[in-house]
Amino acid sequence: MMIGAWCAGLGAFAQGELLEALSARPQDQAVRAKSDDGVKRYFDYQFVTQQVPLMDDFSIDRTRKRNATENDPGVTLDDTVYRLEVAGVSTPDMRYMSDTTYRTVIDASEPPVTTRIPLPSVMITVLDLSVYPPMSTLVEGWPAYNILDSLGAPPPDTIHVQSPSWIQDSLLVYQVPPAEGTYTMNSMPTPLILWQDDDVYINGTYPVDPPTIGVATFDGLARTGYPYDFANYTSHGRADKLTSVPINLDYPESDSIYLSFFYQAKGLSGDTFPQVIDSLLLEFYAPDEQTWYKAWAIPYVDQAPFQQVLVPITQSRFLKPDFQFRFVNYATLSGSFDHWHLDYVRLGRQRSYNDVRIVDVAWVMPEASILQTYTSIPYDQFQVAPGSAMALQVNERIRNLDINDRLIEYGMTAVNQDGGPFASFVNGVSPNNNAASIINSTHSINSSPNFFVFDNTASTDAAFHDVRFLAEATPDINQYNDTMRLTQELSNYYAYDDGSAEMGYSLNLAGAKLAYRFDLVGADSLRAIRMYFNPVANQPPDPAPDQGSFLLTVWTSLSPEVIQHQNFSFSSPEYRLDGIDKFVEYPLDSVIRVEGTIYVGWVQTNAVKMNLGFDRNRNNRTKIHYQTSGSFQNTSFNGSLMMRPVMVSEVDPWASIDETIGAGTDLRFVPNPASDLVRIISAGGITGRSYVRCMDATGREVFNEAWNGRAPLNTSALGSGLYVLHVVDGDGTLVGQGRLVVQH
Repeated sequence: MMIGAWCAGLGAFAQGELLEALSARPQDQAVRAKSDDGVKRYFDYQFVTQQVPLMDDFSIDRTRKRNATENDPGVTLDDTVYRLEVAGVSTPDMRYMSDTTYRTVIDASEPPVTTRIPLPSVMITVLDLSVYPPMSTLVEGWPAYNILDSLGAPPPDTIHVQSPSWIQDSLLVYQVPPAEGTYTMNSMPTPLILWQDDDVYINGTYPVDPPTIGVATFDGLARTGYPYDFANYTSHGRADKLTSVPINLDYPESDSIYLSFFYQAKGLSGDTFPQVIDSLLLEFYAPDEQTWYKAWAIPYVDQAPFQQVLVPITQSRFLKPDFQFRFVNYATLSGSFDHWHLDYVRLGRQRSYNDVRIVDVAWVMPEASILQTYTSIPYDQFQVAPGSAMALQVNERIRNLDINDRLIEYGMTAVNQDGGPFASFVNGVSPNNNAASIINSTHSINSSPNFFVFDNTASTDAAFHDVRFLAEATPDINQYNDTMRLTQELSNYYAYDDGSAEMGYSLNLAGAKLAYRFDLVGADSLRAIRMYFNPVANQPPDPAPDQGSFLLTVWTSLSPEVIQHQNFSFSSPEYRLDGIDKFVEYPLDSVIRVEGTIYVGWVQTNAVKMNLGFDRNRNNRTKIHYQTSGSFQNTSFNGSLMMRPVMVSEVDPWASIDETIGAGTDLRFVPNPASDLVRIISAGGITGRSYVRCMDATGREVFNEAWNGRAPLNTSALGSGLYVLHVVDGDGTLVGQGRLVVQH
């Protein structure tokens, strides 16, 4: 896709339709780790010092997820810091005023005499517990009470101040051990974690033609995935940071140490209304001075290919055992605006200003499916005609970053998670003259010589296939970007999108209609539409997207317009806050029989922009139709709507409750999919002490533990995927079984 083609009109109206930047990208773990019990906690993360050379191309996530809780393994309470201290002593009941308090003495003699005597003041050390280590201030304070002493009515009365200036508080400091895991570079293992924070978004779908698969994206969203300043639409300032762990840089100045990286502004995400103060910075840390210095910066630049930058590290203040560097962006802080994408960071010795050679071969962009047309289709419909559902071939791009030609062999593997044969294919070798270029690799799927079709023999109602694309070249300094992975789902819905929203699509007129075309494989029963809405950061005075209203509608024809079904009940955009790109299901008022070509979508009942997720990496523009006046027409934007028709199936992996319960599968799980806790329901009921046995999709037993028949089951330790759960009684007799999807 040409850059100019998709940049043109981005964010602009096209007869009532528009694309806008997203405003949130909820991070489940970050939100979950927030404490809501009122106790102040600080988690002091420990890191292993890295040694040069080091590199990161973001093909895997090497950031430290700062989501620790006090109950996590290895986390220990290291210190308790109190807010108030007097003469080196802190007590829980400390309360002080910033102004004088008094002892008032009333002598009831005639005439009465009232005397006010200031209470003694003390010097108080006040610590700011919002930062760590806390900053302290020395202030003068008085007791947070007054004393009323009536000589005629002893004893004295102590009258406490309702709102003291300073109240004792505490900060619990926990120590979090270094993360485990290693990263192999040049065949040598190094500590996995390179970055000590996780403000940025590691992804492969936002950039345009990155050096390798995966980048770090900087924007106006905090590590939680929510804006730094949602309330103020025009707020601007320092936003994301990406800070390295300590690095041993104790070397002579003559060692020619360089840091290099690639950057790109904008990409497929964000907005096209940058401010002149938008920028990307690189800063170096001088350990002895405990000071950060700006080493490189660039103001906003227009859309362009990734550029490589080399920055020398020559000053002795940086050549220390605990050197660090960090990238920082300045952006609008009310949404996913002003994007910068960072790739292939390298730090090493004996380099020069023109050391741009990278002996590496890598995939460029991720793949989402090896089906024909769709990224997912219902399992039952796939089984009707497996061959026609598979793509004949897929084309994937490989980049040779080396300045020399490389011999690259590429291929594919696939296996059903439920079991079955392991398929492996070598699909080709690179052409000549491929130095410093992108290579188009063709992978035969259901065509000569592979004629590959998913084998669902081991599956019964849904199938999940692990597919990998492989690229091999020798030598190759980075093994992680040589493999591209996807999970092919065959369950109960049709999809065109890859599951990642880069922008939000909206219509802005009451009465507007949005219709998404699907050509069904066979007759089926349509029960719902899944959609991903994002709460766009609307410029005031625009109403929030969740104020929108629509009627779910199914058409069999747009010209002439033939409506097969329209809900009587109104719907509005809803948002799931438990993770990125999570769909919400909107049921039809009644299940309907569908076949052939259908169009699913809505009739909009007000002018609110509802911001439906828009995937810009898979172009299904011809399937998207809208009407704001006159007749339906195709959208003017290239991409796919994040809208999926859902069919009735015996077991529904992504619905809250199974549709039906068959013989031998009499367990229900609520919710299903589950994240942390799941409740088990049996049609016949479960009484007494039982055992739950959980197996993953390969048949491996994950756990086997006692269960009292009532308590929720904790699934937080399970990885995302499909599981089979058996419940047996104390005698080992099978009580029931069922399939559970875990989705984090």
